[in-house]
Amino acid sequence: MRAASQIQILAETFDITLGVVSGRIRDTHRDMLIPENIRDLCKSIVAIHRFSTIALLLKRARSVQARLILRALWPTPFSFGRNGPALAALAEELTGLRFDVVHCFRLNTARASRLLKRRRVQFSRSVLDLDAYESEMAFRAVAPITRLSGRQLGLGQWLDAAKWRLLERVLIPEFDDVFVCSELDRSKLRQRFAKNSWHVVPNIIPEPSNGIPVRSSRVGVDPFTFLFIGLLSYPPNADGIMFFCTNVLPLLRQYASSSFRTLIVGREPGELMRLNELEGVKVIGDAPDISPFYAQANVAVVPLRAGGGTRIKILEAFSHCMPVISTSIGAEGLDVTPNTNILIADDPNDFAHQCYRLWMDPWLRHRIASAGHDLWRTRYNPIALRAALGAVYGTSQAFDPLRPANSILEGPA
Repeated sequence: MRAASQIQILAETFDITLGVVSGRIRDTHRDMLIPENIRDLCKSIVAIHRFSTIALLLKRARSVQARLILRALWPTPFSFGRNGPALAALAEELTGLRFDVVHCFRLNTARASRLLKRRRVQFSRSVLDLDAYESEMAFRAVAPITRLSGRQLGLGQWLDAAKWRLLERVLIPEFDDVFVCSELDRSKLRQRFAKNSWHVVPNIIPEPSNGIPVRSSRVGVDPFTFLFIGLLSYPPNADGIMFFCTNVLPLLRQYASSSFRTLIVGREPGELMRLNELEGVKVIGDAPDISPFYAQANVAVVPLRAGGGTRIKILEAFSHCMPVISTSIGAEGLDVTPNTNILIADDPNDFAHQCYRLWMDPWLRHRIASAGHDLWRTRYNPIALRAALGAVYGTSQAFDPLRPANSILEGPA
């Protein structure tokens, strides 16, 4: 979503060559990966699929232990190494071409810059878009993976995090400009890489297609409903929702004088489907459209204890005029004000108490929802992104938005 939003705005100025690399998605499946409106904005699309050595070795490994050893011994994180052959093939495909800007999305594709140079691809500037502080996010995932899957997988995650840390040290200095999604990430990374030019380019959410208005409460919702939306196979999401269901809901039921329910909606639910066995909990996997679930809920919960970047799920709830309760880590990087446009709680008792407050107080729900919606409208919608990109691309001759540019290469992971 972040890459697509930037392409939509940059296409107003630049001709865009979109490079899509994958160790899993074949070229014939690229239309499933790239929305039609994005395809229409691009001058050309080069989609490359190549199986990597590490992916083939892991596929042939016959035991969990063997896969753990292979990943531990491999010099880079799996998601980084998986893209290597495809990136090399992409550079070969573009040999000898000229671009004004090469724009790499996430550290997974950062090798593209040096590979393109080896293939005599000419470009004036290089931009790396970090939607999260990769090594910090990986280190934070150690605890939830250990809780969910055991010590061995937790140790493997720690090794991956250390590898990300080294890759950041090697690759980030090669770029002229680096985008991050929050002022917090910029301040942390600029301490390590003072010579790069750092820019805050926010994550955004467009206007909901159903045009949901601000409402003081969803009076038609019965019973009162808490909502969690996210990729359920992502360890911080899985850990957060397990924390909510096993630590927060039992306390909330002690306060309750009437029934309530919890909706958990997201792709790849896996073992989380067993939460359907809990009283008042419904897990819905792989829903084609999440908008109806906002209409069925009263409060969005974001009980994350790990992760990085800024939480799209919070911005999405704001755009749907939904009051949000989050942990401090869940709301990290967003310009939110606790008790004004969001409620923050980190331990089970506080989280249950904040849930109860919103349940019992329709006026509080209206106030928090309205303030969150106003924050989204002023700071995290397409107008804000256009302003941020305009500030970057208008700062030098190389980024003169009035001068026609040949192309931008965008390489999503």
